[in-house]
Amino acid sequence: MEIYRSLEEELKESYLSYSMSVIIGRAIPDVRDGLKPVQRRILYSMYELGVNHNKPFKKSARIVGEVMGKYHPHGDAAIYDTLVRMAQDWSMRYKLVEGQGNFGSIDRDPPAAMRYTEARLHRIAEELLEDIDKDTVNMMDNFDGSLKEPEVLPAKFPNLLANGSSGIAVGMTTNIPPHNIKELVDGLIALIKNPDISIEELITYIPGPDFPTGGEIIGKSGIREMYATGKGSFIVRGKVNVEEKKRKKSIVITEIPYSVSKADLIKKIVEYAERSNLPIKDIRDESDKEGLRIVIEIPSDTNEEIIINNLYKHTQLQTSFHAQLLVIDKDKRPTLMSLKELMWAFIQHRFEVVRRRAQFYYKQYSKRAHILEGLIKASRSIDTIISVIRSSEDQNSAIKELIEMFQFTKEQAKAIVDLRLGKLTKLELSNLIKEYEDMIQKMKIEKELIEYDQKVYEKIIEELTEIKNKFGDDRKTVILSKEEATTEFNQLELIPDKEVVISLTKKGYLKMMDLSEFRTQKRGGKGVTGGSLMNDDVIMEVIYTHLHGKTLFFTSLGKVYILNNYEIEKNSRTSKGKQIARYINIDEKEKILTMLSVDNFEGELFFVTKFGKVKRTKLSEFKNINSRGMRAITFDKNDSLVSVLKIENEQQTIFIATKNGMSIRFPIKEVRTMGRTAMGVTGIKLHKNDYVVSSSLLTGNDKYILTVTNLGFGKRTEVSQYRIQKRAGSGIKNISDIGKAGTIVGVSYVNGNEDMMIFTKHGMTLKINVSGISILGRVTKGVKLVNLSEGDEIADFAVIKGDE
Repeated sequence: MEIYRSLEEELKESYLSYSMSVIIGRAIPDVRDGLKPVQRRILYSMYELGVNHNKPFKKSARIVGEVMGKYHPHGDAAIYDTLVRMAQDWSMRYKLVEGQGNFGSIDRDPPAAMRYTEARLHRIAEELLEDIDKDTVNMMDNFDGSLKEPEVLPAKFPNLLANGSSGIAVGMTTNIPPHNIKELVDGLIALIKNPDISIEELITYIPGPDFPTGGEIIGKSGIREMYATGKGSFIVRGKVNVEEKKRKKSIVITEIPYSVSKADLIKKIVEYAERSNLPIKDIRDESDKEGLRIVIEIPSDTNEEIIINNLYKHTQLQTSFHAQLLVIDKDKRPTLMSLKELMWAFIQHRFEVVRRRAQFYYKQYSKRAHILEGLIKASRSIDTIISVIRSSEDQNSAIKELIEMFQFTKEQAKAIVDLRLGKLTKLELSNLIKEYEDMIQKMKIEKELIEYDQKVYEKIIEELTEIKNKFGDDRKTVILSKEEATTEFNQLELIPDKEVVISLTKKGYLKMMDLSEFRTQKRGGKGVTGGSLMNDDVIMEVIYTHLHGKTLFFTSLGKVYILNNYEIEKNSRTSKGKQIARYINIDEKEKILTMLSVDNFEGELFFVTKFGKVKRTKLSEFKNINSRGMRAITFDKNDSLVSVLKIENEQQTIFIATKNGMSIRFPIKEVRTMGRTAMGVTGIKLHKNDYVVSSSLLTGNDKYILTVTNLGFGKRTEVSQYRIQKRAGSGIKNISDIGKAGTIVGVSYVNGNEDMMIFTKHGMTLKINVSGISILGRVTKGVKLVNLSEGDEIADFAVIKGDE
């Protein structure tokens, strides 16, 4: 017979059939007992083999063969893998199988072959199978119709939520986290007593998952979403503490996230440490029978929080658990359920099991009571009954005679005929009556379970409480709010706050160097190479700052840009750095004129321009700088910024120095606060061919003005020698002979114990202590600070402020 059918229709039907087979028959657990078919078949086969928790172990190969031959013809490897997982205490919150031998490890080491290992049912697994022989669940044909297997197990405890489940089917997945039995029982009892209970109320009983490997869950919003909708994700991290012994500091990991391999985690930590130069001295796996223990040795002076946060961010020490509460419902349909729906499905399953068990017992007790009625009745006419039996030709005729004479039922008459003479004593009659009364009482109890739903729910609560008392344990996983633990790390938390130097060349090359790269030298030294500069390029500006700060870049177009210091690539002294355009979006014709390091946006800035203009603007006006920059000041034609300084208090004075050795000092109060786009007012009147090169804000406690020239001369001069004048004056001399000493490069206040960094145009650097620089008068030329090579000159310097 030929059947004509379109290929599209055949493929569609075959694929759907295959999909449903995988979904229902392999990958997704049943909502009632929380088991996939292969798990259920393993447990049922072990039950049939009699390998209970109090019986000897049986070879795993024997169990696998039993399962494969009778119920699950899908290959021994898949069956054994499932058996192994049910015996691993890092995979199952409550193990269902007790293993003997090598069943693998948390390092993902494979188990020994099934011929070497042995297994038996765990005590708690027997609770899943209890009453299976009392017609509590439906039985179905096995794959070849030769045997019967359970459609679902009676499941006395909520295995689905207790142990969780994960699986990948065709077009859908499930990922249900494990929970604590104590909490589950409390939640189930609350739901039975109040079916209208809300998810929020259930969460008071079941706060969240409880993983076998412990760890910490960060934040509760993802858990609430999972419980309410059936989908949600939350952060799981390992448990870490810091140990300090004998000047040694160690980060110790004692718990890791669920389903993470310990060996893989250690490997990832080592790889990340090598890649990022984390200050890790050694890492050891000290795990033993007492528990997991990974020891990471770090230098004693290191901030351990920074390393821990880096490990959370860049390794599997912190992972996301993406939950999907997808199950097969009682109608054999894949369904996404909320926590309440999962729990109610289990309660309804137990309701059916308890009622069917009651019906089974009621039938058994009824049969026995009926027999006992006949035996008691027969005992009262025993002489006549014996006479009837003795005169009967055979057993069948005796049964017939007894039925006709005494109106016994066939079952009663048969029991009487089978009765032994020893049962005819008065004591035995008393025992029969007592047993009959006991049967009647038991029948009454079972009848109540059959007739009254409330009695069934009371029985379920009683059995759940018994489970809680037998198997309940303390929670292993800690649930933290986001206030207690940060999950989205601020980048600063992952970076040590080091002191750094940021330099910018005239051609726009920006670089950052650790201050530790420079050793302090004596005055008059030649310095060390500070950068590999391009031809005709010179170092234009240098600032001393720290990694957690920000730098504002003020440009020739009067705009300002912002950059986090940690975003600037760290370079060695000998590298030239990267083009500023790689960091900020400046125009081709736009040049960076000055830089300013800031930590916050409180207070005010003081602007000084090349042509002597000054102005004050609130720093808060620069708080929301975007990638396109922001207007900071408006210039006269050909004017440009020289410096931008942060005002500390209203009592400060501004000290302005010009290229040709003039200077002025006046109170900042003489300059009013202006907006970002203001041009400013005159700060100093300039002589012909002169312009401002540097400025510094002074307080009443500053001792000296440090002046540095381009030919390598410098001096310290007492601040008192620079009298306070009015704004807009011509100022007073700051150096005696610029022809010999050179023109002024910059000025700064110092107190005598600071280090200073000197940068030359050819890229040499020198770090000296200012205490070695002579204290000289205002109109002297100073002393030699650095021996410059031919054609070289000082481009800039930065003072590293110390304590007074």
